[in-house]
Amino acid sequence: MASFSRLRKQYASIQTELSEEQLVTPLTDKFEYFRPTLLTFDELPEWQKDSPFIRFGYRPESNSAQACFASWLYLHNESVNIYTHLIPGILFLAGEVMIYQYFDARYPVATVSDRLIFAFFLLTAVTCLGLSAMFHTFLSHSELMSHVWLQLDFVGIIVLILGDFVSAIYVGFYCEPALQKTYFTMIISLCSASIFILLNPRFQSDRWRTFRVCTFVCTGLSGFLPLAHGVKILGFSQMLNQSGMPYYLAEGLLLILGTLFYTLRIPESFKPGRFDIFGCSHQIFHILVVLATVVHLFGILSAFDYHHRYQTCGFSSEPHWPL
Repeated sequence: MASFSRLRKQYASIQTELSEEQLVTPLTDKFEYFRPTLLTFDELPEWQKDSPFIRFGYRPESNSAQACFASWLYLHNESVNIYTHLIPGILFLAGEVMIYQYFDARYPVATVSDRLIFAFFLLTAVTCLGLSAMFHTFLSHSELMSHVWLQLDFVGIIVLILGDFVSAIYVGFYCEPALQKTYFTMIISLCSASIFILLNPRFQSDRWRTFRVCTFVCTGLSGFLPLAHGVKILGFSQMLNQSGMPYYLAEGLLLILGTLFYTLRIPESFKPGRFDIFGCSHQIFHILVVLATVVHLFGILSAFDYHHRYQTCGFSSEPHWPL
């Protein structure tokens, strides 16, 4: 009887161990699979190499979307790049609801087009930041997916440029629908051309590199044309008041500063390996882009508030689409 009791206890013990193994082992295996050993720069395949000043913290090629999303849960050298755009992107998405509530409380006479312009700007910000976060998430998937998401990342930048310009033109020329229409046509055409050139395989070779760069530069610099035109027809002081121009200048300075950090790879170029996880140039660039986007939002709100306070061009009675 005692022998049977011992056998029963041993059998129960074995059953418990097997049960625990069945429950724990797959999860443990998955955890280990989705949290791989991070690589050094020298261990990367050529397609994954970008900055030799970032020495460690690279995720190995996974060929798995699940593994890429799982990398949100552990620290690596793209973690900050992901979250510095993922979190603000979510906040801008929440802003879509908040901006309508804000307009209902502060500008009850605002037209549908007024509200749509702000919603459109926030949507372009969400698109840009979301695509950027996804690019950095899928950077370790494979060479093909990395290239695809890089192109989408650039598309997101162009979309945000479109949102910036359309919203600024709308409030800057609030009483000039003809000028709104002219500049809307210009910036939509330039952004469409930029996206076409970016995605067209014909223009992907080094032969067209200068052409691609010139297209993006022209698209970005085109924003100075409506500002200069506004100063000419309205005067500098009036343009400062009704367009939000001081905010746009601050936005431009933030973007220029971010670009300098990004292109010169400051600070990691001075101390390679020191800023692998925190504080590298790309992270600084991301933060400055978010700040510039917030500044732009304040700029168009400031301009819109001016038109509301001073009841410019029959503020409360007419829609302001350039129809």
